[in-house]
Amino acid sequence: MAVPGGADVARRLLDQRSTIAAALAQQSNTGVPDGDSPVRAASTTTPPPEDISLYAYPAWSAAFISAVARRAGVPESDFPSSSRHTRYIDAVLVRAITDPQGVRFRPYAPEERAPRPGDLLCADRSAVPLAHWSMRLTEVGQSRPMHCDVVVRHGPGVVEAVGGNVQEIVALRRFPSDAAGRVLPAPPVQPPFVLVLVAQDQG
Repeated sequence: MAVPGGADVARRLLDQRSTIAAALAQQSNTGVPDGDSPVRAASTTTPPPEDISLYAYPAWSAAFISAVARRAGVPESDFPSSSRHTRYIDAVLVRAITDPQGVRFRPYAPEERAPRPGDLLCADRSAVPLAHWSMRLTEVGQSRPMHCDVVVRHGPGVVEAVGGNVQEIVALRRFPSDAAGRVLPAPPVQPPFVLVLVAQDQG
């Protein structure tokens, strides 16, 4: 089993956008989240071109993932809540390097591992995407627009994942996969998948 109850929790959160957005508004971090644009109430500044995408206003996609992790029982120490995808990604990557036996998630390149329910599938939305997730270790703490979805189902030829702030809603999306279940590269016009955070069995 992956994250305990992760897939079911993601489905139950499909109608909780307003709750998550309100929680995000109360966070002390007022910076522009990676992969999102500023919350309307906080700023009317036009985001940089690379930050304009289907994950735009308001900025709550990382907060959605954080809420899923909390509801699934993943402790803050293993997966810090954040309005920035890169904050929890960095924490997971650093933990995987420094404490490989005690990690809750292990990082893999999409071509290396087929995602399972409860895993996170992450794309890099920057103008110059990472060629491999390990390159992120050279820029830990720096801003980079990314987006992660929670995998809820996988089958022959398809991976289904739920993400927040996709066209301003929580959405279930289907991505093509190969015969082994590994997600196929995104089309050239879409942000490339660069990371699968594989949940480790607990107990």
